[in-house]
Amino acid sequence: MLKKKAAALQPTERTSLLSHSSDLLDFHLGDLLEAVDDVHNLAGVLKVISKGDRKRDDYEGRFYAALAHLHHHLKPAITEWDRVVDRMPNDD
Repeated sequence: MLKKKAAALQPTERTSLLSHSSDLLDFHLGDLLEAVDDVHNLAGVLKVISKGDRKRDDYEGRFYAALAHLHHHLKPAITEWDRVVDRMPNDD
């Protein structure tokens, strides 16, 4: 589903630095923020749950999946960020 959603978005050039640099970058940053929230919340649970708790394995697996999801979205976000920055006019 994410591939369809990402493919449907076309990068949009903007002239104002106050607006989003591109729709694609906005999409990737939204995914990153969701993944960061998941990692943060699961890390908080793992800090307080005892090592003997039967649910700990489940939370550790979910934490690993959240980290992998974050990692998965980093590269396209950085690639789009670089593309947007490369198209900005030089201040020379």
